[in-house]
Amino acid sequence: MSTRTRWQIDREQASGRGGMVAAKTGPAAEAGVAILEKGGNAVDAAVATAFAAGVAEPWMNGIGGGGFLVAHLPKQGKTGVVDFPMMSPAGATPDMFPLAGSGHDAGLFGWPSTVDNANVMGQRSVAIPGTVAGLALALETFGTMTLAHVLEPAIALAEDGVPVTWHTTYWIGREAGTFRNRFPATAAIYLDANGNPWVSIEQTNLTKYRNPDLAATLRAVAEAGPAAFYEGEPAKKIVAHLREHGGVHTEEDFAAYRASVDPVVTVKFRDHQIHTVGKGSGGTSLAEALTMLNLIDLPALGHNSLESLHMMAQIFRQCFADRFAYLADPAHVDVPLELLLSPQYAQECVERMSMDPIGSPKPGSRVRLGVSHSMPASVPEYVHVKDGSTTHLSVIDSEGNAVALTQTLLSGWGSRVVAPGTGVLLNNGMMWFDPEPGRPNSIGPRKRPLANMAPVVITKDGETVASIGSSGGRKIQNCNAQLAVNLIDFGMDIQAAISAPRIDASTLSLAVDDRIDPAVIEGLRKLGHPVSVRDERLLTADFASPTGVRRGPDGTLTGGADPYYFPATAAGLA
Repeated sequence: MSTRTRWQIDREQASGRGGMVAAKTGPAAEAGVAILEKGGNAVDAAVATAFAAGVAEPWMNGIGGGGFLVAHLPKQGKTGVVDFPMMSPAGATPDMFPLAGSGHDAGLFGWPSTVDNANVMGQRSVAIPGTVAGLALALETFGTMTLAHVLEPAIALAEDGVPVTWHTTYWIGREAGTFRNRFPATAAIYLDANGNPWVSIEQTNLTKYRNPDLAATLRAVAEAGPAAFYEGEPAKKIVAHLREHGGVHTEEDFAAYRASVDPVVTVKFRDHQIHTVGKGSGGTSLAEALTMLNLIDLPALGHNSLESLHMMAQIFRQCFADRFAYLADPAHVDVPLELLLSPQYAQECVERMSMDPIGSPKPGSRVRLGVSHSMPASVPEYVHVKDGSTTHLSVIDSEGNAVALTQTLLSGWGSRVVAPGTGVLLNNGMMWFDPEPGRPNSIGPRKRPLANMAPVVITKDGETVASIGSSGGRKIQNCNAQLAVNLIDFGMDIQAAISAPRIDASTLSLAVDDRIDPAVIEGLRKLGHPVSVRDERLLTADFASPTGVRRGPDGTLTGGADPYYFPATAAGLA
């Protein structure tokens, strides 16, 4: 039998006691650590990290997007969610993106294709961003520092420049032609004088890209608060540019945006509590999956065994079936949130699963879940999922305060639109909606689209155990569930839990990491799973990309990050 070499990829675990930040870029993590060094708590550090991430990793996130934050402050007895997703403008209508008549869109979710892909790219695809409002509200509610203080690292990065690595060049290169041909204000920031992606040739003299307009926008927010963004010159410039190109956005849409502090969604998993976000988010589906997984003795079945992965895949499929059928903005649609997360419903679903070959997953019945409407599911079948633009960060400080924060522009580079004079790269959040009218997640005025983000804080007896999360669109939910299982059921440290091979059931295929035992993979095929074996070393983002921080019983903090996402970094204080 022939053999061949195998390229091994992994990442060292960071450790410390003074605080830990795990983020998807080094500059963002360093911004958070700097705030911890100055006496800030986990929320102060998380907000600083989030603002800096928007500068250092603009293809994934920024103040032109939205997200969710989970905070747990055990000594203050506070646990809550800051909800700041994107929102459709008041002028949005269910039929605002006419269907092209055939095919699926060029974006993440495989919706029916629209004319000119207008819901995927360009000015009309932009939803009202929530990041500035959300981060400011988190700081006001749970933090200790001023907005001006925590914005200092992000402003410095935008003014002085972000060092360019091969990873930066790759991400810019993916869209360089689009920037040159359609979006001159975006090209002016992210392409060099010759219209090429920025490139660093020598480690000792890294190229930097700068965004002085964004620095000015952030400085205005630092001086006058979020109103400077939503009611000041940035909003006026953004709205004028979007309307010039066919958008229905108004200055009132920006002025009316509000983030909110909501109750956390908490479910029991073994002797731990999983705290995540709810409503029309990925947290609802994650909580549903963990409620079902709590009924399976996974340690007895074995880590990544045939039996455990077969049950996991069935549970994940059930949760997606329920998600596509019922989840949406509960302010606009009747959503059976309480029943979907009930132990009784979980028991009914798990009892239907077995070690027999799988069938097609079906959502729970409207009668059982008490759903009053008869709208068809937004996605009757899984189609395809491409990689998107989301980032995650986790922070735990020396007092055990914890934050899990996931924020996004949605697609890679969002709408690709930078509003001239602002430096703000805008989301394409309208793509989150189903473009077909009459579905739970169809477009409506001032409606929040169904999001995939699912940040998690894990506690036990009120004490912080871990902060985890990931980027990766619909793949986030399956990833975060497996991270929780790795940490709680199998006692892994944080880097091992992140680096371990996973499955993903968010598409028609069941993606299976090629590091999993070949006999297990073949067994999944025989049980009817449409297995697609994926090699993560090809860096094609076939699974979600996590980061996390774990707190030991003695207060020791360890941080880990996706080994397959080059710039991801965990950094802490001794």
